[in-house]
Amino acid sequence: MTGELLDRLVARRELGENQVRALVARLVDTTTNDLERAALLVAWRTKGETPEEVEAFARELRRRSVAFPGPRADGAVDLCGSGGARTPSFNVGTVSAFVVRAAGAPVAKHGNRSARGTLKGYAGSSDLLEALGLPVTTSLEFARASYRRFGIAFLHAPLYHTATSAVMPVRRGLGIPTIFNQLGPLTNPASVPFQVVGCPEASVAERVARILPELGVRAGLAVAGNGGTDEFSPSGASRCVIWLDGRRSRRTVRAADLLEAEDRRGPWGPLPASAAAEEAQRLLAGGGGARRGSILLTSGAALWVSGRASDLRDGIVRARQALDNGGAQALLRAVQRLAQDHHWDEAGR
Repeated sequence: MTGELLDRLVARRELGENQVRALVARLVDTTTNDLERAALLVAWRTKGETPEEVEAFARELRRRSVAFPGPRADGAVDLCGSGGARTPSFNVGTVSAFVVRAAGAPVAKHGNRSARGTLKGYAGSSDLLEALGLPVTTSLEFARASYRRFGIAFLHAPLYHTATSAVMPVRRGLGIPTIFNQLGPLTNPASVPFQVVGCPEASVAERVARILPELGVRAGLAVAGNGGTDEFSPSGASRCVIWLDGRRSRRTVRAADLLEAEDRRGPWGPLPASAAAEEAQRLLAGGGGARRGSILLTSGAALWVSGRASDLRDGIVRARQALDNGGAQALLRAVQRLAQDHHWDEAGR
């Protein structure tokens, strides 16, 4: 089967739904060796994945995942980015999750460790949360308890997509974006109805905005920042694709039109996990700078598309209040206390 799939991919022929399911089966099968996995991923990337193929891949991974019930009925938001950006940036979506929840919207954020590897100085969402003392990478029950008590949960992808664990070493070894870089926002096990997705370029944002409504996401926004970042740019322009009220539209968001000058200055690049944790706590305590600016834009967008704000500007106002009144910081501390007050072991599934 691997040979048949490779022949089709090398010939640049599109995969049908059954073939995509067969490809997923080969990737996750324990009898498949890493050379086969690498060949399939590289061949598919070279051919170029069609939106239909990506959607079929996402549906199959969702079918195989461990479900996280509750957030969909609550109108929760996800802020999972696609990764694979040419210019990596700070963990804006992860920190924004606390802001969005403090401003009134439930959050079920999908995430993972950095695919680039923490040795390169990049902290993924799960790396940052782990550095903050949260057992997101080891305990399903912690996520359930956090959501029950506080309306916020961080869903570490390998815990919910256990079949894909065999692929991670290959992804890291390849060191290039693969289809898996597109799947994080498309495979949230909570099936949330609202999403804000950071994308490495405008073409990916277009694709995400086409696929997610087909997967049941009622409203959302896909954004590509300038300079090859996959977050809202706090100093320049960001290109957005929005689906809202059954319509899709495009908008260029200019930070200078929405942010104060102090929220557009300074670095906003990535940090190692421990430094990222310190920076997250500083920002949630009301600290300023360009990282705060990107968080305000991201949080504002999440509040807007989920119906908690009338528009992006109103969402930014509400996000700023959640930061400046201490609500976001208090939420982080409450979740940290929950992590410290109980023994969360791997058996808590």
